[in-house]
Amino acid sequence: MNCVFLFRLPGVFALGVVLLLSSCASRRTLPALMVERLGWMDKVAMAKQIQHLPTTDPVREAELLRAVTQRGVAAGVEAKRVRSFFQGQMQAAKVRQEEWLRQHPQGVTSEVRVPSLTKTVRPALDEIGKRMIDELARETGILTSQGVRSLLSEAEEHLTRAGYSAAVRQPAMEGLQEALKIDLPMAERR
Repeated sequence: MNCVFLFRLPGVFALGVVLLLSSCASRRTLPALMVERLGWMDKVAMAKQIQHLPTTDPVREAELLRAVTQRGVAAGVEAKRVRSFFQGQMQAAKVRQEEWLRQHPQGVTSEVRVPSLTKTVRPALDEIGKRMIDELARETGILTSQGVRSLLSEAEEHLTRAGYSAAVRQPAMEGLQEALKIDLPMAERR
C-alpha cells in the first residue's frame, strides 16, 4: 500500500489523517506476524518428531482457540473474527508441519538444536499471538473494502515471498479473509 502523508490539513480532517497514518503504519505488521508465526513451524515439527507427538492435538488446539478468542474479545474484536483468523493460522501451521515431516522423514541430524516446545516455542508463539490480536483489533476497527483488499494482497505477497506453498498459504489467507469480512453496500464492493 502506498501511503501519502499530507500536512497542513484543516482540523476537520485530523481524525481521517490519524486513521490513515495508523492504517499505513500497521499495514505490514499483521502479514509479517503471519509469516513470523509460520516460521516457527519447522521447529515445532522437529520437536514433535523427536518426542513422537502427532501434528494435530485437538485438546491443545481447542484450549488455544478459547484463550485467543477471550484475548481478542477483551481487545474489542468479535469472537467469530478471532476464531476464523486463528483457525486459519492453526491449519496453515499444521500443513507446514506436515510438509516439513514429509521432507525430513529420517528426522534431523544430531547437530541441529531443537528447542523445547513448552519452554521456548509455545511462549514465543503465545507472544506472536498476542501481537496478532492487537493488529487484528486495529485492522478490524478501520475496515474498508479497499483496506481489506490491500491487506489481503499484502499478506499473500508476504507468505509467497517467504516461500510457503499454496497449501500453507490457502488456510492462512482464508482465516484472514474471514476475519476481515465486512458487509458493504453493493457500490463499495467493486
